[in-house]
Amino acid sequence: MSKFLHAVNSLHAHMFTRPVLLTTLLASLLWLVLLALLISAGYTPDYWQLRHLEDGATLPYPATAVVWFALSGAGVLALLVVIARPWLLRGLWWRLPLALLPVLAWSLLWAAGAMHQPPVQGAHLLWLLVLDLALLLALLGICVVTLCKAVGRRRAQTKNAPVRERSS
Repeated sequence: MSKFLHAVNSLHAHMFTRPVLLTTLLASLLWLVLLALLISAGYTPDYWQLRHLEDGATLPYPATAVVWFALSGAGVLALLVVIARPWLLRGLWWRLPLALLPVLAWSLLWAAGAMHQPPVQGAHLLWLLVLDLALLLALLGICVVTLCKAVGRRRAQTKNAPVRERSS
């Protein structure tokens, strides 16, 4: 029982560090941006469906679609944070592609059916594509930093290594 309590206390101590809180704050702000985008898209008329309505008829506000895609976006962000753990820089170069794969697959699934979708679904697809681009740019940045560190270590090792004389 004491090992369990020690593990819980250790998890609680690591859970509220500054990088974890900043990551949670950033994810929350991204979700609020998504929510604003979805609410705005809900007020955009669906021109494909308007063609099939009688003259003067209007479509109701798609509240269920906005709520559904807002919750879906929160799930995607939570999945990204849990998989990538951006507050731990060691190994981030391999966790980012693991986080990118499900989001990219989800984006391709939505893009396959994007022909005559309502504006809320289009906003969700655009948000997923921007998220894919952000993850790719973060992966590129992390790979460049990792490569520069490796080259720097290699140069430091060769500079400090003893010089061997060539035998002729």
